[in-house]
Amino acid sequence: MAASSPAGTTDSGRPESSLRKFAPFDELDDASLADLESSSLRLEFAAGARVVDEGSPSDTLYVLVEGRAEAYKREVNRPHIEHPIAELEPGEIIADVGFFDRLPRPLSIQMIEDGVVIALPFSALERCAPMRDLLARRLALRVRRAGLDSLEGERRRAALGELIVKVVVLLCGYAVLLAALPRMQSLPTSSSFISLPIIGLMGWGAWRFVRNTGYPLEDFGLGRRALLWSLLESLLLTPPFCALLAAMKWLLLQSKPAWRALPLFEHPDWQRYLAQPTVVKLLLIYLASAIVQEFTVRSALQAGLESFLLGKRRRWSAIFVAALMFSVNHLHMSALFAALAIVPGLFWGWLFSRRRHLIGPTLSHFLVGAFLFFVLGVSLP
Repeated sequence: MAASSPAGTTDSGRPESSLRKFAPFDELDDASLADLESSSLRLEFAAGARVVDEGSPSDTLYVLVEGRAEAYKREVNRPHIEHPIAELEPGEIIADVGFFDRLPRPLSIQMIEDGVVIALPFSALERCAPMRDLLARRLALRVRRAGLDSLEGERRRAALGELIVKVVVLLCGYAVLLAALPRMQSLPTSSSFISLPIIGLMGWGAWRFVRNTGYPLEDFGLGRRALLWSLLESLLLTPPFCALLAAMKWLLLQSKPAWRALPLFEHPDWQRYLAQPTVVKLLLIYLASAIVQEFTVRSALQAGLESFLLGKRRRWSAIFVAALMFSVNHLHMSALFAALAIVPGLFWGWLFSRRRHLIGPTLSHFLVGAFLFFVLGVSLP
């Protein structure tokens, strides 16, 4: 229901909160502002209440003075589906376009939290020539900004399209590599050597994508911002996560009686084991692999999706898709290992999203991998 009627709200006559602190009302003289406020209503809305509905008549201008609201737009062919397009903070003017064209309202406005809105009937605005001029100037400024927003929207769409193309190409290439593995008998037994070609290709494609977007490298977790916090969180949270992985392996060993005699830690003498030249070489290969994988999955895929997608769930959608990509990259080891790999993928995605920096997830990836492959062990019957 449109809020041009005070039904379901509290009207205390003249608003308790003056409009003077909000633009463009701060440019009005005292007499003009007093005339507007004498014709206004103070309306209180609970969280989730609609201030205006798309398609309702335009007869009132609203000013959000307390609380936050969200603007929604219906789909043309599916009017029962609405999409959030903007969040409104105190001071936002609602339905000012309708004052000039008197057409039905183009958007719906819904409160995110309890708030207060001041309603100004169009008839009061028509009597105030200075306010009409201020609204016209404000509308002209929005038209100018709309051009810049349109350009930014095209950049975002082009970047997202390029990201999708590169992900599809890389997944297709990975599928071809998996299909060819049974015939590649001459390759070394370590899966690190097997995965290096596809990881290198992914890293090259990810770097091309990041540079081609034109956005700052900090947006992809490659700057100085939050570097120390990301590093600190990684050092604090990685040991408990390694303990979780050990618990998961223990549960797997307990799932079948024949497995219970197997050791929980394959390399209890891990200090001596890690000092072997061959193991050191594998650790260095794994470090390079972790850097490229995290850059590809976090900086390019996850950061790109989180920046370009819309909606409240875009953060977790980006984390989950990146974790799936990370999981798929381990199919060459086994289907079970790839399925379990989604757990650390979600953990590192969460770490990256908290600080938007690559250093923490990359360090954690290397430490967890070193513990998993060279201490705990991943061999099961």
